[in-house]
Amino acid sequence: MLLATLLVDYPILREALSHTPDVTVTWEQSDLTEDGDHQLLVWVDGDEFAAFDAALEADPTVTAPVRVVEFDERRLYQLELTPEGHRSSVYPLVIEEGGVLQEVTATSEGWRFRVAFPSDEALERFYAFFVEQDLEVELRKLYEKGESVGGAGTRSEFGVTEYQHEALVAAVDAGYLDIPRSCSLAELGERLDISPNATSERFRRGVKTLIENTVYPADQSP
Repeated sequence: MLLATLLVDYPILREALSHTPDVTVTWEQSDLTEDGDHQLLVWVDGDEFAAFDAALEADPTVTAPVRVVEFDERRLYQLELTPEGHRSSVYPLVIEEGGVLQEVTATSEGWRFRVAFPSDEALERFYAFFVEQDLEVELRKLYEKGESVGGAGTRSEFGVTEYQHEALVAAVDAGYLDIPRSCSLAELGERLDISPNATSERFRRGVKTLIENTVYPADQSP
């Protein structure tokens, strides 16, 4: 399986978090009921609980908040997604694709997903879910399951996926990187049998990963 880390401008709890910049939310568990409801447990860390509770009541993506456990600077909440929140939730897709949420955290700056996927195709569909909703999403790290987070033994010599490798090689072969270019993005997509948008996303992610794992300073985290 693949372990991917993605940063996403995810709409769930966006309103509540926007009013509490010092709060961190950590996903604990999700449950899909027989009636189609989506309930989740989240840990909330910080010292802005009064402001968070008020913002939570006004957040359009969740309802019926219940404090399950309370500590000085940490609380466990049970929440239920509203219809708007359910439409925005990627969790049903994760289950459908056979993925496993390893770690999910959120702040006012967005959500960080660390997910295990059974295949490249499952990862591509997970990524596409956010793109299709016009949400900002960035693939930050990609490893084989069981690899250390430090980066040893990445998926290939330079960390790019099979599809990214294919896109990068095709771009060189087709003259997409020539000056002037010998082929357009649409023509490159035809070679890969995918849309121009998908071609652009795959190519850019591959270039970014290649740079991070080769010429990017080792003592800096992009």
